[in-house]
Amino acid sequence: MRKKLASAFSCVALLLTFGSACDSASPVAPTGTILTVSATPSEIGVNGTSTIRVTALRANGTRVNPGTVIRLDTTLGTIEAQVETDDDGVAVATLVGDGRVGAAMVTARSGSAEAATIEVTIGEVATSVSLQATPSSIPETGGSVDLLALVRDDQGQPLPGVTVNFTTEIGRLASGGGFITTGANGQASDRLTVAESDIDALAPSANQFAVGVEAGGSATSSFNVRLETAPLEADFVSSINGRTVRFTDLTTNDPTTWFWTFGDPAGSTSREQNPTFTYQADGTYQVTLKVTRGRSESQTTKQVTVNL
Repeated sequence: MRKKLASAFSCVALLLTFGSACDSASPVAPTGTILTVSATPSEIGVNGTSTIRVTALRANGTRVNPGTVIRLDTTLGTIEAQVETDDDGVAVATLVGDGRVGAAMVTARSGSAEAATIEVTIGEVATSVSLQATPSSIPETGGSVDLLALVRDDQGQPLPGVTVNFTTEIGRLASGGGFITTGANGQASDRLTVAESDIDALAPSANQFAVGVEAGGSATSSFNVRLETAPLEADFVSSINGRTVRFTDLTTNDPTTWFWTFGDPAGSTSREQNPTFTYQADGTYQVTLKVTRGRSESQTTKQVTVNL
């Protein structure tokens, strides 16, 4: 009789405390409980592991009782069938890869609470990616660069079948920035085309731009492509006939713009490459030539003496 009464009292205590049936060995989450689940990491190797954390909170935001049972299942790999919450309302399990490749959908359930799920990618994980740019520099007038990515696993072996995404600071990628899959050799390639207008959009002080690659959402690499800037050295000679002077540009490395100031009181200027100028009075004048090409510039000043 005493045993029956003890059992009855225990049953009532369970009902009052957890709202669970008398034949439950452990409590389940009360009605209205919210389950959330996380995975660390969210990508594992075919035989790797991921820590699955399930948090159970009542509708009012307080944690459920310690020992609340959380049932788990997965579509890929293996995981504990059930775990229990700790004092913080958190239950922890381990998902283990079983050699198969794919997306594991892990589901957590308890009582009448709405099930919570999380996806874990199981397969070969990209742990490193290297990026090669050929050539490593282009003229400041633009050009093309071939990009090559090599993806490796945690054993340093080339990894096929991984999605790769190339990025660039300027220019246009042949892929359009879309995903490319590595081949059997773990490589993926793309082609970058850069116009002179793309380079002009960079800051005037910039002498390089960045390209990058992301592999499998877990490995990244970047590379700086240099801009080839041949230095200008402004120079000119003059041919004088009375007060009329013929100026001839001798600047090296092919400038594209010229700006002359002739040093006369009127502040006369010219943008011709080889201008002719007539001074209004005899004298010695300071003539300056400033030249530019793309991101390069140079200037020089010389004296010119004229008289009738």
